Amino acid sequence: MGTFELSKMQSRYIDYWKLSEPTHIAQTFTGNLYKVNSSYGKAVLKIFTEVGIKDEIGGTDFLKNTQGKGSVKLFESDERAQLLEFLPGSNLYEFSKNGEEEKATDFFIKIIKNISSAEIKYSNGLLPLEKLFDAFERVSYPKHLESLLTNGKELAYQLASTQTKKVLLHGDLHHENVMKTKNGDFVCFDPKGIVGDPSYELGTTLKNPWDYPEISHNIDLYRERVDNFSDELYLPKDRIVGFSYVHLCLSVLWGVEDGNDFSHQEAVLKMIEPELKKYF
Repeated sequence: MGTFELSKMQSRYIDYWKLSEPTHIAQTFTGNLYKVNSSYGKAVLKIFTEVGIKDEIGGTDFLKNTQGKGSVKLFESDERAQLLEFLPGSNLYEFSKNGEEEKATDFFIKIIKNISSAEIKYSNGLLPLEKLFDAFERVSYPKHLESLLTNGKELAYQLASTQTKKVLLHGDLHHENVMKTKNGDFVCFDPKGIVGDPSYELGTTLKNPWDYPEISHNIDLYRERVDNFSDELYLPKDRIVGFSYVHLCLSVLWGVEDGNDFSHQEAVLKMIEPELKKYF
């Protein structure tokens, strides 16, 4: 989207949703974000790029379904933009950096309880979990990953075929995608918007915090977090660990596909492989 087009689009939404004082705060692959004043108070206007028009459909439906329970509030939306609640606080790294990962886990549990219990009224843009597994067929990967990824592929389809419950999933629930509201609570944002087994949600969570390998690469903490999630969310440990492994395989494949470094995911994958063998 060029400068002229973006300026024109920005003006359109400022008029359309009666916004004022726009300040550009971020640019991502899928959108440009502006802090604005609105009739709802301080808000964020997210104008999609051409990629975002396609990729953000699921996220918009996710936010329509959650209605601000466990997630950022969606005030307005159409096919090209969102008007969102402004989140002024820090993310869950504030606990990771202070050695208080159990507090981050508590907030993840609270958020997941809210979003997984949401009634799915809007589903056109939501992605079936099984669609993610296309990456196993689509992506060519280095030979040294063959054993890990072959196991992951087989496990993915095994877990998919034994799903007994499908719920709304954020799809990318990690520390940086959870921020504090003005009221001091933590909510998630930037969802992918997926429908599937509730245990898959924890895959992204358990490979993080990315910037704190002393936590994410610690098998004892991994086990503790799995135990907490299992107990509090009433999810089987074998499916949490299984989907954690599957998600790491997918994350490696997406890294290969996009030309990004996947050494973190590979390291965590190898760390939990012995854990996986306890269940499968």
